[in-house]
Amino acid sequence: MQVKTVKMGVYEDYDITNRFYLSLGFTEFEVIEELWGKENPCQIYVMSLK
Repeated sequence: MQVKTVKMGVYEDYDITNRFYLSLGFTEFEVIEELWGKENPCQIYVMSLK
């Protein structure tokens, strides 16, 4: 499974979202700045559903 949010450390509200995904077992996959712009770098998390 894959989820996207704004990279940790950019906005406090999104830091809460990042910590939530990490607490569920998601792993950081990559950051794509070009997707939403440099002011909103897109953090992608992944998790296996096996």
